Amino acid sequence: MEEFCIIAFDNTHHAIACEKRLLEKGFHIRMIPVPREVTANCGLSIRFEPEDYDAVRLLVTEFSPISFYKVKKTGLKKEVTPMT
Repeated sequence: MEEFCIIAFDNTHHAIACEKRLLEKGFHIRMIPVPREVTANCGLSIRFEPEDYDAVRLLVTEFSPISFYKVKKTGLKKEVTPMT
């Protein structure tokens, strides 16, 4: 099983600016397409490790509106859950 978190954005500018900030702070992130299970106006999301959730959340508040999700993948099955 693979488990990770994503941030979904309402616009591409915020996604790119957020990516830059998180990379500058040394987080291991990756820009990925938004999973089909998530509704977002922007087609990009940022993937990051679950243990970084609290720190990432504090650093990206200015890019609102954004949404956080936890993704669990087992084989071809994917479960996407909103995070609060």
